[in-house]
Amino acid sequence: MFITVVAVLCRLGAAASGGCVEEIVTDSNMTPDMSMMACAVGAQAPLAKWMDEHPIYHANWRLERYKCVPGHYEIKGHA
Repeated sequence: MFITVVAVLCRLGAAASGGCVEEIVTDSNMTPDMSMMACAVGAQAPLAKWMDEHPIYHANWRLERYKCVPGHYEIKGHA
């Protein structure tokens, strides 16, 4: 099954509405051994590493939530 990991990131200090965005972090094409269970249980540490290394989201952003989505996911813009 194809799985997409989507992070919802919010600017620190931003209003709850409009300060958040969705980003596709990875999918099972990039991480072939990923399953829904592995995503749900073990995604927090890789997401923290991804945020720390990201040129935009490493500072002044927080991870509000993440989701493991079956299939391809289309970003909706503001979360």
